[in-house]
Amino acid sequence: MSGSVAEISVQRRASAPREEARKPKPVEGKEGRDSKELREKILSRLKIVGRLVLSVLLEFLKLNGQALYLLGKDVLELVIPPKEKSLRGSLVLVREEIGHPEIVINNAGTYCYKPFLTHSPEEISRLVSVNLLGNLWVTREFLGNMIDLGRGHIVSVSSILGYMGRNYVVPYCASKFGVKGMTEALAEEVRKSGKGQSICVTAVHPFLISNVSDVKPNLKFPSLFEVLTPTEAARRIIRGIRRNQEELFLPEKLKPIMMMSKVLPRSLRRLFGDYMEY
Repeated sequence: MSGSVAEISVQRRASAPREEARKPKPVEGKEGRDSKELREKILSRLKIVGRLVLSVLLEFLKLNGQALYLLGKDVLELVIPPKEKSLRGSLVLVREEIGHPEIVINNAGTYCYKPFLTHSPEEISRLVSVNLLGNLWVTREFLGNMIDLGRGHIVSVSSILGYMGRNYVVPYCASKFGVKGMTEALAEEVRKSGKGQSICVTAVHPFLISNVSDVKPNLKFPSLFEVLTPTEAARRIIRGIRRNQEELFLPEKLKPIMMMSKVLPRSLRRLFGDYMEY
């Protein structure tokens, strides 16, 4: 009896592998193989294209990296001007220490004398930022309170070169012409708003201000174009503020010359300018 049980058990163990062997194995069809090969080909080609695109992009960045950097820097400065942000911090400090000023004099300026094409982008940007944008940011910060008070005075120092263009100072002239235009437009806006009848906007057009005695203008008749010291220039600007002058020339005898230059044809202005210079 026991022998029969043992034989049955052995037979079952022996038959188990044979039953597993009889089970049909899954067969990969032709469609499956084709699909797999197609995926592999697509992946292979995508890798090749990706490497090619990456190499072209790296070469482009290598050749144009500096240009892209300068372009991105200019775009960011247009969106969020860093000069305005740092300047606003200083203006907030002014309000905290002395309150809202009723007289604001925009006197910051920088100058560069050389051919236009020799100016670097950074030099042009600095000239425009200091000479023109600085005036805009400061005026924008304090004008609102002047309107609320109903009184105040904005003074912006331009230049004779904001009235007439000369060679070798192209970015400087552009920035100073901008200051002249800003003061004229702002004076009209304040006047027509009806909210600031007692607010005056003054543009100052100095010829040459220097505390160095041997500075001489390159002109045939230098006595016509007086070189002022900073102290004398400040005294005359304060006098102009008290008189509520909208336009002030330094020295004052330049005003009829500048007025006449705007009436004359450009060809005659050029003849006059060339004759006056050495």
